[in-house]
Amino acid sequence: MDEFRLIERFFRRDSKSSEVVVGIGDDGAVVKAGINEQTVLVTDTLVAGVHFPERTAPQDLGYKLLAVNLSDLAAMGATPNWFLLNLVMPDADESWLQGFSTGLFSLAEEYSVALIGGDTARGPLCVSATVGGHVRSGTALRRNGAQVGDQLWISGTLGDAAIGLDLLGGVLGATGEDMDYLVGRLNRPKPRIELGLSLGAVATAGIDISDGLLADLGHILKESGALGAIVDVSCLPLSPQAIGACGESLAREKALTGGDDYEICFTANPAQRSQIEQLRHNCNVKLTCIGSIRTLAGIALTGADNLDLTGIKPGYRHDWL
Repeated sequence: MDEFRLIERFFRRDSKSSEVVVGIGDDGAVVKAGINEQTVLVTDTLVAGVHFPERTAPQDLGYKLLAVNLSDLAAMGATPNWFLLNLVMPDADESWLQGFSTGLFSLAEEYSVALIGGDTARGPLCVSATVGGHVRSGTALRRNGAQVGDQLWISGTLGDAAIGLDLLGGVLGATGEDMDYLVGRLNRPKPRIELGLSLGAVATAGIDISDGLLADLGHILKESGALGAIVDVSCLPLSPQAIGACGESLAREKALTGGDDYEICFTANPAQRSQIEQLRHNCNVKLTCIGSIRTLAGIALTGADNLDLTGIKPGYRHDWL
């Protein structure tokens, strides 16, 4: 049983509270907070040996824990405000805690996010955060708004983090600045807060890429009414470092299926293209159109003449056998 079936079977319930605007099934929950404002709540847990290598530097782990939560807020177009921290660790290692808190607060200070509470316990290393933000009422960017004919866009580059993980595991070989860049993309993803705040005026749906492009795009298509998409593999944005580390063919496969990129995938009417082009400059982020939304369900890949996609998995999922 994978994580999505588990949630659907045991935990997805229709909310009986009039305060809940968006419940389970999106990047975050939305609840009422006043006449003109709504609160957006997101949460993520990182477990040693599952979500990050056990030898990950504590500074990087602290940074990444907050970054992945901020990425969910970015995908919903929310401004971050505060967070709760839950920390389970085998020992109270002061050196480790100093590094973890340094990385955590370096990002918190960048986005003026305040730590307001949490919990600690002794056990195998596991860190979790819940982050709260806000949007103007009715403006949260959802997964369920894609329309037939919309263009499909991606921020930044894809596949870097998955390649960085392979480098750390010795599956691939690279050294020097290329390795530093790719491992840095794994350990310190950039939350696209500014972009997310700007997408409300142009995008119809959005999601952050945590489990892989194909897997996360699939969530948009499902929530938007069992739509489909055409993805031009030749248009996938790749970094020179990714191509240098594993070649263009494997880099494109990683771009389709690799997780941990935390870029924003969004859909928009073609009439919004000029405004999206302007966002590239306003937000200082690469934005690439990689396909379109169609009526026929499923994801069709084009431009993949030299890419063997036989048997590839669409992305990462937690599974319980």
